[in-house]
Amino acid sequence: MVDAHFKNAPISDDTYYIVPDKCTECQGFHEEPQCASVCPVDCCVPDEMYQETVEELLAKKEKLHL
Repeated sequence: MVDAHFKNAPISDDTYYIVPDKCTECQGFHEEPQCASVCPVDCCVPDEMYQETVEELLAKKEKLHL
């Protein structure tokens, strides 16, 4: 486990990790989440533990992208 609030060294150069507290599912930027659109093996799937409404995602976007 790592703290997402600090800059950390990569865990792996071959694996990408999505941090739910920082992911806006590209709401307000793109038509679809860009991680899913470029994933070569379709491994980006919705996580039932982190379901957010569009309004919640847009609020997170505003908070993260001042």
